[in-house]
Amino acid sequence: GLLMLLGTGRLEEIDGESESEEGTDNVPIVSPELSKAVSLLLDCHHYLQNVDKDIYSNAVIRRRIYASLTEYTPQILGLDPDIMRDWDGLNDSKDTLPEITRFLALKSISVHGLDFAAQLLKSHDVGTCSNTKDVAKDILHSVSKLFRTLLLFEDEVHGSFLFRGSSIRNPKAGHSMKNEGRVSKAGISQLPDAVDVKNMFEEDPRSASAIAFLYAMGSTGSNSSTSQPTSELVLQISECFYDLLNEPLVDPAFQAVQTCSMMYSMDVVWASMEQAEESTKHTLFNQVVSDVEGWASNSGEYAYVALAALALAVDDDPQLWSFITKIQNTILGGSDNYLFASEDAMVLCVGMVAAKLSRTADARVSDLIDFIQLSLSDNSKACFGAFFGMGLMVKNLASRSELSGSNPSKVWRRRTIQRLLGIFMTEFDACLSESNSTVRELVDCLKMGESSDDLLCMCEEIDLSILVGVDQKFKSILIGLAHTFFALSAINVKLMKCVACTLIKLPWGSGKGFIMHNAYKACLDAEMFQQEDLSNAILDCTDVLRKAIADGSDMICSDALFALASLCSLSTANVQTETSLVVETIQKVLSDVSFGNDCKSISALAGCAIVGQVPGLTSFTPLAHQLVKKEVSLSVVKVLNETASNDSEELKCRDSATIGLGVLCAMKSSIRRVRKNRLVFEKTKQIDRGVDIEAIIQARDGSVLESILHEIQALLRMKSQHSHEDAAATNNKLSVLFSSLELIAMPGSFSRVIEMALSTTSRNDAEVKTSSVSLLISQLKSRRRIGFDGRGFVDLSTRLAKMPYQELTDLIGIGSLPIITKAIPDLLNQLPTSVCEGVLKNLWTLSQDEIIRNSSISSTEAFLLGLKKIMLDAVKNDPGSKQTISPAVLRALQKATIGYIFSDLCKNASPSNPVCMLNSENIWSSYIRCLEIIPVAVISESDVLKSEINLGNIYGIALCARVLSSMSGSSASNRTRKIETFIACQNYPGNSNNDIRVIDQIRAVLVTSLAIAPQPQSETEMKESVMNIFEI
Repeated sequence: GLLMLLGTGRLEEIDGESESEEGTDNVPIVSPELSKAVSLLLDCHHYLQNVDKDIYSNAVIRRRIYASLTEYTPQILGLDPDIMRDWDGLNDSKDTLPEITRFLALKSISVHGLDFAAQLLKSHDVGTCSNTKDVAKDILHSVSKLFRTLLLFEDEVHGSFLFRGSSIRNPKAGHSMKNEGRVSKAGISQLPDAVDVKNMFEEDPRSASAIAFLYAMGSTGSNSSTSQPTSELVLQISECFYDLLNEPLVDPAFQAVQTCSMMYSMDVVWASMEQAEESTKHTLFNQVVSDVEGWASNSGEYAYVALAALALAVDDDPQLWSFITKIQNTILGGSDNYLFASEDAMVLCVGMVAAKLSRTADARVSDLIDFIQLSLSDNSKACFGAFFGMGLMVKNLASRSELSGSNPSKVWRRRTIQRLLGIFMTEFDACLSESNSTVRELVDCLKMGESSDDLLCMCEEIDLSILVGVDQKFKSILIGLAHTFFALSAINVKLMKCVACTLIKLPWGSGKGFIMHNAYKACLDAEMFQQEDLSNAILDCTDVLRKAIADGSDMICSDALFALASLCSLSTANVQTETSLVVETIQKVLSDVSFGNDCKSISALAGCAIVGQVPGLTSFTPLAHQLVKKEVSLSVVKVLNETASNDSEELKCRDSATIGLGVLCAMKSSIRRVRKNRLVFEKTKQIDRGVDIEAIIQARDGSVLESILHEIQALLRMKSQHSHEDAAATNNKLSVLFSSLELIAMPGSFSRVIEMALSTTSRNDAEVKTSSVSLLISQLKSRRRIGFDGRGFVDLSTRLAKMPYQELTDLIGIGSLPIITKAIPDLLNQLPTSVCEGVLKNLWTLSQDEIIRNSSISSTEAFLLGLKKIMLDAVKNDPGSKQTISPAVLRALQKATIGYIFSDLCKNASPSNPVCMLNSENIWSSYIRCLEIIPVAVISESDVLKSEINLGNIYGIALCARVLSSMSGSSASNRTRKIETFIACQNYPGNSNNDIRVIDQIRAVLVTSLAIAPQPQSETEMKESVMNIFEI
């Protein structure tokens, strides 16, 4: 009783008049008595853990402790958001703070309560009291509520920072990691090692070898750069930057590769700083910023490029924003302080800073775009920095969250991306020999984010030619545009295809080879192109390449060669012939003196493209293709080594080959890091035969979420090993943990955990199956976090909806189907239009199978409730609400409602059906509410009221006629008269007491009479209807 009393406290409200003049009225505070009550509850629990008492008596007291704790908010429990936000979960120096101690105590109590309840359930001493199981269930219920309270508190305090790790940032992370893990070890082993690249730099410290060495900074191993102290890394990088200044590059393609080498090196520096102690990280970062600023005396403007790259590399830790602001102010003030030798370098730095600010939807980005746009007025300048910076901005604007929705941040991101794409295509049009009307219309559509009806046809038939003297600027535009396709596909896939088709129609030799890989990849991912389209493109590149070699056309040859090399990795077909042609052409071009220096330089980059992603051109970071062949890697490395070391070769060609070797080295080390990150996953997968949660998602250190995920992993491991010793306890604990996670948004890859829980749980373990399905459906509703989406949950729900009834109920349990059918509004809103109708019909069929096989109408009722919600939302169409379903899908739903749904209800939900006799009114009431929302014009198109009346459909037609009489009038009233006539004409045998068929027939006509009786509007019609019923 005392413990129950300790859970009844509430916040007190302090009148502002009794406080200082600055106080506000009705400020809720936690009184000393309330704090003492919580402390007493925790002390009592601690006492019970250390006292020898019989398990049932202990459990009864604990039940009340947990129940009382769940009555309190985080504020009453003594949790402070500001202190928790500063605590890293690892540093013991703050554990002595009362708020941290309280948090740890509550987390410990929750986890311990879970174990204690499970122990109570599996105890063999249950015979001492019949209420033991009930007590255990009550404890589990309270523990679940306490977990939810703590999780919601963490979610409010940390937001997206409640999660850590890179796997949640990419909506296709699970798929990508799987492919990356299958990279050919033999192919990667042939790529250059970091020590070889370092020796090249030390023997000949020039700009090209410096770029190569910057890419080798990310190497792994015993002597790797990442294992060096941060100060040594910064010192080595400073030497490289000094050599970059001496020999600046002018070709936009190599400027892109060079810029990415600086970004790559700063990524390595930040990775090194992240390994430092948390207490020293910010001091170390400040020191690095000071060191890099000091490079200006030797490295000039490249020091500020390095600063901007460092700002781009760091995470979004709020404590680092003062340094980021300092970097921004330094760069923006550079023009006044003469810090930059060229305007292009300054604009590049501005673009990189803007890309950093774009991640958090910072309003300052708009002004920075204005600054960049002003620098594009002169066609004689390459303007590489502006276009590359804009490409970086688009990538960062789209990388941290979904772009769909009415959230102000998402709206701003979409509009900013649209504005940048408009600038890109406006400058693109300015570089054409004649301004093109199709391109101008494309610009207008990009700014609006919508495609016109005939725009795609116009783009597919466009004829373009390039203005003389703008070659360098045009290549810069294409290089920047290459990084925008995936962001554009998230806004409007039709527009993305229009842009892709426009660029693909460019003449060979213009630089379009740089955009081919990303254009085709984005269109393939969005299903705007098929593999057949890619095969045709590869054949076209092959023909163009062979003809260019025969004609001696260097520009066309290099353009087609790079395009072919980058496209081969996208094909699912056998492209061995094309790959061999690429390798042979690279060898021929680099060894034949008849080819010019520009062609040879791009050929060196094509060698990198056949092996992996070329930083700056096809991506921003180097990464080898998943199935690169050993002989391909060996041939490319061999020819690049021969060219780089050939003193008789032109310096530009040797430099290109040297840079290519550095890029290949970075590809090798990048794959090693991917494999290292996946090592734990692969080992655990062999043991668990399932999923490693840590490979999917990592929670903040010390958080309640981290404890929950660790516990789920352990329980799933036990289930996957078919350990039945504690099966009941395992299932109860898993159910509680899953239900606790329903209120927070999880990454889509977590759906694999839910799927494993379903597949490893027996048909009889209904509680786990229900909690798993409930968690799955809750994630369809949850607000999505920055950094990941819920695609995995949508995919799993769709796969479940398409399963046959018996297979589905074996997997999710009989009682879980209504949970899925009721969620159709949340599911259909996230599916492509082409899929929605099929999913809807499958779910309806499942609900009807449930009536037939299990005499249950729960799924049918849930389905109709969900259907009504979709239609109501479509009618309301509130601009501030979640995006409603598409008109095409809505039309399909309306037709289904007055089509097969009506027919099935007449068959399976008739009052004459013993299964539905008592519940048919609820089902039909839900159906009628859906019917009332459908426009009369749509209903009049169907044959519902025109069909022949029989005992099977008479009840349904009567209800529909009643509804339509209020919507349309006479036709429905006439139908009512026909129904009454049909009833009056039926013959009922006198001796039918034991004839079930006759009894069902009588019941059908009686309820139909009641259904049509309330329909007339006047007293006279009412009397007439009632008299007709009595006559019947």
